[in-house]
Amino acid sequence: MSDFVVIGPTPSDEECAQVGDDNYFVQSQLECRRFIELLRKTFGPEPVGSYLTTKAFPHDYGRYYEVVCYFNEDVPVSIDYAFRCEREAPTTWATDEVGMTSPSCPECGSMLEPGSALAYCSQLISDGYLCKSCKLIFAHDLTVLANYVG
Repeated sequence: MSDFVVIGPTPSDEECAQVGDDNYFVQSQLECRRFIELLRKTFGPEPVGSYLTTKAFPHDYGRYYEVVCYFNEDVPVSIDYAFRCEREAPTTWATDEVGMTSPSCPECGSMLEPGSALAYCSQLISDGYLCKSCKLIFAHDLTVLANYVG
């Protein structure tokens, strides 16, 4: 049987995006992805039966997002990993070499904003990049996915 522990949106001593902030969805997804990468760098990849992901939770003013670790109650190593992530998660970005930098647009050179067609159209996921100057949406490999109208 599967269960999960909530780890948080960012390391506990760091600021995080707040529900209601401009561009909250994209910023929170970027922070959660960065935190997952930091957890994997700190504790290694998830063992069989567990996985780190972002989970949405209801809030009076919309949804908020946090990193969670799912585990299988029948696989002890997955339980240990999940609770270790919760208990010993880094408290700052200080040990993070991953960073939150975005690449430049291959068309115009502007800084790309994290987000994708799905994120901007349906608010479901954030994957890829948007160039607001060119109005283009790029995949992570910087291939053009679509034109952005907004």
